[in-house]
Order: sequence, then C-alpha cells, then structure tokens
Amino acid sequence: MKRSFQVNESNVRILGRTKIMDQVTYMNYSCSGIEFEFTGTSVSAVFITDREKWDEGFKAWVAVFVDDNVTPEKRFPLEKAENTYTLYETDTERTIKIRIVKMSEVAFAKAGIKEIIVEGTGEITPTKGKERRIEFIGDSITCGYGMEGIWNKDVFHTAQENAWEAYAAKTARYFNADFNLVSWSGIGIISSWTDLDEPNTSEWLMPDLYRYTDGGMERQLGKTDYEEWDHTRFEPQLIVINLGTNDASYTKGIEDRVKQFELGYYELLQQVRSKNLEAEIICALGAMGQDLCPAVENAVNRFRKETQDEKVHTLVFDVQEERDGIGADWHPSWITQDKMSKKLIEKVKEVMGW
Repeated sequence: MKRSFQVNESNVRILGRTKIMDQVTYMNYSCSGIEFEFTGTSVSAVFITDREKWDEGFKAWVAVFVDDNVTPEKRFPLEKAENTYTLYETDTERTIKIRIVKMSEVAFAKAGIKEIIVEGTGEITPTKGKERRIEFIGDSITCGYGMEGIWNKDVFHTAQENAWEAYAAKTARYFNADFNLVSWSGIGIISSWTDLDEPNTSEWLMPDLYRYTDGGMERQLGKTDYEEWDHTRFEPQLIVINLGTNDASYTKGIEDRVKQFELGYYELLQQVRSKNLEAEIICALGAMGQDLCPAVENAVNRFRKETQDEKVHTLVFDVQEERDGIGADWHPSWITQDKMSKKLIEKVKEVMGW
C-alpha cells in the first residue's frame, strides 16, 4: 500500500538546524536532515529547492543512507524546483532505516522535503536519538568544501562538498554522537574572507548567524525578522569551534586587527556559553594556517580567568601539507580532514572521557 507523510517530529527524527515553512521542512545546513524507519519495499521523497536562483555549480546535493551504513546508498543533486526522487527500493518487505542528509552547504542552493512516500504497511517512525551530542561551529573546512576537488585543477562546485566525510562528522560518528553543524564557507568572527584591506562584513558573521535557525534562507527571501534558534531543540554536551581562518585574511598579522579578533572571539565565547551553560567547549584552529592560534589562546585564557570557566579548551590542528593533496581553492583534502578528525578525537577523549 502506498502512503504519504508530511515531515514532522512525530514521524521522523530531525537532524541539525531545520526550519518548517509552508509545510516544507528545509534542511539547509551541512549534514542536516531527517531519519526514520518504516516497513515496506520502497521509499521516495518530494524535494523542494531554489535551483533556478543558482548557477550550475551551486545546486543542492543530498545523500541517502540505509540502515546503519556510513556509505550513502545514493547521492544526487536537486535539479528541479519540485521533484520526486526514489530513495530506496527492495524486492522483499522489511523494516528499513532511512537517513536523508544535505551534503552541500547552507550558503548555496536550498533543500526542503515536502513529503515522504512509502510502499509498505504502518507508519513511518522516528529513530531514537543518541546519548552523546556535539555541536560544531565553523566555516568551509567544517562544510567539507572542495575536499573532492583538486587544487589548481578544479573550479569549486557543490558536488565537491562532502561534510559527511569532513573532520566534524567523522569525529561525531567515532563517538556515536548526534551532531549539528552551524557552518558557512568564508565566514569569520570579525571579517569574512576578503582580498581587500578592509573587513568583509557584507556577508554573515558567525556571531549573527549563530543566533538564528536559518537566517540565510530568511534573508534570501527578503525577511528582516529572523526566527531565533531554540537551543532546547539540541543540547550538546560538547561544542567545537573552528573559526579564524577567514578572519586571518583581514588581520594579516596587524596588531590592532589581531586584538580586534581576540575581543571578537572572547565575545563569541560569551554568546555560546550563554546558550549552552554546561557544555565543554573546544576552540580549534590551524589546518589552513596558524596565524591566529595565539589570539584564540589569549581569548580562551582571558575567558577562563574572568569567568572561572574551566570547561573551555584549545586545540591547534596541524597545517595541511601538499603531499597529502590539496582540495579545491586550497582547502583540506580527504587525507587532511582525516588527520584533523584523528587529532580532534584524541582531544575529545581527554576532555570528555568518552
């Protein structure tokens, strides 16, 4: 029997920061999506996207995982404004777990699910959440930007993004943890990436973006009053911040600018802590350059001293090496992302005792 379901928390488990609008569940952040189980032989989904607003290279990409496999069963772009995609088919009726994940990032084309269609019996039901929860706050590195491209050969496009295999998601899987990514390519704390001698504040900065459920989509739609994220929807025991790479394009080692970044980082810690009172926080940086690592260390030390907060830590990633390959636009390769994950895993073990 063919049955259709709208997506809501009564029948699916929500992954990441998602937003419902016009009865469509938008899963725009990297690795956001849904997970559910059903008994039957096939499942499809009606996807919505704003494909027409973007060039060919910036379409939304989605992956489908079946049962507990960590390799996607399918990975495909959303080519039409509204279209039905078959997610999984089998000849024998059985209970199947489906996980739908956004592989490309929030800065580019959007992805929403309007309807789930199953051939089977009974309802679709949400899977059980995991005991461990991690939030990652980052930039293109966290999004897995360009890791499937090759520097000096490929022009970046969203098919090269693979947040699922980037350091953040790999670390979360190692610890069998649920995770949210709040990440946007080019983003910084006081300046997004710039090749000019002035800060780039025309795009999102993380202190603003972090406040909202999906401010990027709402801004694109012309709204001026954005929905604030309800932090009770996801309460992490651990938060990993990996920011500063894009700020360094502006600070350039200039003392006053570095001090400005240091203050901005301190204020971001205040903001994150105010919404996550009990979480351990790891402040990481370094894979694409370590220029601002001392400033991060200074901001963390000041925060710990002034607030008596001992739950804030630092981690310096090794700078990527050309022998490990370089992704599109000089971004970390698969090998570098794997090295980052392994280093972060050891730090998490130390901090969390997991």
